[in-house]
Amino acid sequence: MHGLIREEGSFGANPSTKDLAKHLYTRMYYGKVVIVADKPLSVISPLRKQWLKLARKVQKERASTLNAVRIKELSGIVGYMHSLDFTVHYPPDDYPGDVYIATVDQILQWPPQCRTMYVTCNVELEKLHMITAWMPKSSLVVICRLGLTLN
Repeated sequence: MHGLIREEGSFGANPSTKDLAKHLYTRMYYGKVVIVADKPLSVISPLRKQWLKLARKVQKERASTLNAVRIKELSGIVGYMHSLDFTVHYPPDDYPGDVYIATVDQILQWPPQCRTMYVTCNVELEKLHMITAWMPKSSLVVICRLGLTLN
């Protein structure tokens, strides 16, 4: 993972889709996102639910402020959050989206060119290097699962 930023353990002992959604919120403006999961279909629904809860929280903050500049800023954020497409269909050339949830095998067949990758399942070190090889320099790889095999 030459030239990439690697982040581990930032989600604590029990990572959840809520933690993933909060972290994704901080990275949503950096381009395409890939989430590596064993079962993409079991991740997309709870993640999307947490994403919409987070968008609602931003809407509540917008409703509670009187600052016109802040209202405009929060309106833009909420609009952007609602415009993001979450998909389990891969590869990206065939299925347009912003947040892709895919298995390691799918990603090995079509390497992602994304700025952020979340690894939520066990991946061997060699495969991790292969799936991150096409990512631009200074991209972020977040290992958000305890017990990840890195030997």
